[in-house]
Amino acid sequence: MVMLFAACSLTYQSVYEGDVRFEHCYRLDEERQVSIGDKLRCWHDWCEKYTYGQTRDRIEYALTRERTLGQARASGERNAPPGVFTPVAANASPQPTNAFAPPPPTMTQDAGAADADRRAAVAALAQPASTPLPAAPGASCGVTCGKTWGQCGQECKASSCQASCDERYRNCMRACF
Repeated sequence: MVMLFAACSLTYQSVYEGDVRFEHCYRLDEERQVSIGDKLRCWHDWCEKYTYGQTRDRIEYALTRERTLGQARASGERNAPPGVFTPVAANASPQPTNAFAPPPPTMTQDAGAADADRRAAVAALAQPASTPLPAAPGASCGVTCGKTWGQCGQECKASSCQASCDERYRNCMRACF
């Protein structure tokens, strides 16, 4: 049983062969003296035999190249149209400029007039309700435990002292419930 599972699992060798064959077909695409038929055959073979363990963007690229080369051969073109390898989500978010800087913003600060309506709805929800909601079980006790933990943390800076504060907080919270 174990041998059967090991024989069917993804192996480093199969992924490596797929990578090498992909790069081979990619290199053939750049060679002008290689015929469209040979390029098409290479991408077709890769799609048939070497996609196991490959990323989705490579598989999509290979299928696109196979389709493009097939159309070029059917239309009688002598030169293969160029292929452009771009990851699927190339522009999903801006690239970082510094490893220590926070990520760049992906949305403007003012999203427009629709955002003003949303702010008004949020402000209405923030207003105290006419009838107060019942307190959650152990809420007042939890607040007291939190205050005690905060004061303990301010008094000590060593990690061993902080660990004792954390332990006291855990015991206090257990008592609340």
